[in-house]
Amino acid sequence: MGYAHGSTAGDSPNDRPIILFATISVGGGHVATARAMAEAVERHYPGRFELNISDYMKDLDVTVLDRLHKGFWRRALRFPVVARTGQRIIDAVPRITVAGQRQFLRGFARAAAEDLKSSPPLLVVSNHGLLTSGLAEARRLYGLDVPVLTFATEPHGISAYWADPRADHIVAPSEEVRRDLVRFGVPEVKTAVVGYPVGQAFLNAPTKAEARKRLALENRFTCLVSFGGEGMAESNPRTVIQTLLDSEPAPQVVMITGRNQALRKRLSTLESREDRLRIEGFTDEVADYLAASDVFVGKAGPASVYEALAVGRPAILTGYTALNERGVVRFVEEEGLGCYARTSADLQKAVWRYASDPALLGEVIHRRERLGLPYMTEQLAHHIVRYATDQDLR
Repeated sequence: MGYAHGSTAGDSPNDRPIILFATISVGGGHVATARAMAEAVERHYPGRFELNISDYMKDLDVTVLDRLHKGFWRRALRFPVVARTGQRIIDAVPRITVAGQRQFLRGFARAAAEDLKSSPPLLVVSNHGLLTSGLAEARRLYGLDVPVLTFATEPHGISAYWADPRADHIVAPSEEVRRDLVRFGVPEVKTAVVGYPVGQAFLNAPTKAEARKRLALENRFTCLVSFGGEGMAESNPRTVIQTLLDSEPAPQVVMITGRNQALRKRLSTLESREDRLRIEGFTDEVADYLAASDVFVGKAGPASVYEALAVGRPAILTGYTALNERGVVRFVEEEGLGCYARTSADLQKAVWRYASDPALLGEVIHRRERLGLPYMTEQLAHHIVRYATDQDLR
């Protein structure tokens, strides 16, 4: 049973109904939202379900397709024009896009049908467009009879590869995304707008003073730098860090390199020379580091940015990969939740602006409240459970 190899949220016995969160560990956003949804269900329905999170293609040993997809994304991070051009092409021909990926996903569809039919979960929650298309093919070709709810992880600028009209039900994080899905061909009746989920650690982060004490950080203006789960971005991390260290008022800088061990090793020499710099690899303490910081600096990945906003930290964005991330930049600027720093001079200006005017940090905390991220996360948990348990909704 492939999905059984994923992680489990909550300590529930095996005889409880299973909700499988099928995701793909590419970047950081898909796994982050899968965990956030599972945590929210467990928080509001404690012990009622067994909640499995699976890097589903990998767990089913559909290794060639899994490696191709993850490899393409890593190349796109190095050369963002590839991602942007590719999205423009597939968005121009949504029907051809979906038809092509259905053929591409036949092997995954067969493996998923065999896996899920052997021990059917109550519900599959997919948060990747390729998984949704493959599971729809599993239903059409191989007799899969398990309901699938899709959470579209992109809050802005979603791509047509999410828009398979055979999907059971797609939850959009914003009205903008729902309209795009319908425009790309998803029947409106199959869509709903609920919101974007954020993990409980970010919704219940400690105070700045508590976090700094816990992490042994100095009590000074602090910039948290992250370029996503892969630790890669169009911007040069070393240049970004040096720019921040050279900024006024001499901030403390924490850089999280994610799974990019080579980057962490390269930056270790810089860390050894700078007492205001800390380099961290992949860590489960991101919420604490955000709480300890004054601003978030990095790539415009939706999960990273929304986690920063949940803690009440402005986002200074230094780059974006695909068009969905350009939408995040636009959103942050329009809502007064941060800015886009195109150059080193822009970055230093933004740091000085927030450091010299604490009221601006307070405004971001106030505007964060209007986003309603705790409410959206809770409502998504209720929506998932209602869809899983009420056949009339399906």
